Amino acid sequence: MKITGFRFLIITALILLIPIYSNWRLLLNGNKTEGVVIKTSKDNMGQLYSFYSIIQYEVNAKTYHIKGLENVEYPLGKKFIILFDPDNPHKAILYNFKGIYFNRSTPVAIVLFVLWVAFYLSFSPKSDKRKSEREWFKCNGKFSHHKLN
Repeated sequence: MKITGFRFLIITALILLIPIYSNWRLLLNGNKTEGVVIKTSKDNMGQLYSFYSIIQYEVNAKTYHIKGLENVEYPLGKKFIILFDPDNPHKAILYNFKGIYFNRSTPVAIVLFVLWVAFYLSFSPKSDKRKSEREWFKCNGKFSHHKLN
């Protein structure tokens, strides 16, 4: 089966949609509320550390917290729209592109994308426009030997 450019684009789009798919339940059934950055937290991992903005939101008079994006510090008091699961308010994301797309599935999508492009490029047949020099010489029946000066 030959992989056409159209099929390549469809498969590429499906791979790049993996992170959004991981949040599909929240996107379809989630409720919105407002969250506010209340502090910045640091996680130590040996000599390395990551920091997060802690965003507080309220659902049914109960307070919940989520972490913002890793190594992105938002100013205290900045407001965000939070999308949360009404059955389990602990499950929540920032309701913006970064919050929806950058999650645990994003690295998987990136690795699959790189492997897919490498696979496509390594197994796609060469077009007539990209004939190698050896094939060109064979077709024309000439072999040139140039003397280097």
